Amino acid sequence: MLDFPIGDRRYLQIAQDLSERINGGEFRTGDRLPPERELAAQLGVSRTTVREALLALEIMRFIEIRVGSGVFVLSENLRDSNRGNLIESDAVGPWEVLEARRLIEGQTAFNAALRIDEATLANIKTSIEQMASAIEDVPRFDAADAEFHALIALGAGNKVLSSYVDHLWQMRQSALWETWYDKTRRIENRQRSIDDHWSIYRALKRRQPDLALTAMHSHLDVLAGRFFELNL
Repeated sequence: MLDFPIGDRRYLQIAQDLSERINGGEFRTGDRLPPERELAAQLGVSRTTVREALLALEIMRFIEIRVGSGVFVLSENLRDSNRGNLIESDAVGPWEVLEARRLIEGQTAFNAALRIDEATLANIKTSIEQMASAIEDVPRFDAADAEFHALIALGAGNKVLSSYVDHLWQMRQSALWETWYDKTRRIENRQRSIDDHWSIYRALKRRQPDLALTAMHSHLDVLAGRFFELNL
């Protein structure tokens, strides 16, 4: 049994179900779990829910997610349900965070194109240049990335929206997010983010709100696509 409260998080319910099946011997050490689509059909949930459940199980060392190969059961001596404490009972899965970011940050980009001042625009440009210079330095790259999005929220001229963006970025610090995101860290993905940020910046500089919203949506859609890059 997993030792954290499930609450209303469906992915935690699925993680508990799968952990019990593993502990019960249905899936043995070294076995490959059924494909994600098959598990989703069996359990009557979405693929995103299954994926988040698998991320939770990997945190607790029940399974190992091997990019491009599948999901494999780890030996019993490696399993540690106590690591479930890393997952808050009300933890939001990465997919919900991405969905909310698309909604909120699309609007901040739209508003910023109408309201942003030249000083903030200059700072946004600087943040992109910092990302480019730190493309092989992940902590510096991430810091500049966060600054880019925070500056757009600031430029939108709405403190409530800005606080929402800040909160959504804090959610990226969860164990679930980091477990997923670290598996898709590649230099080409970082370069794509830089390119996307330039597209957003150009729309802001030209004061084109619809284009800024579309560019932000496109950027976050690419990020959402990475959620399925693991090929489970």
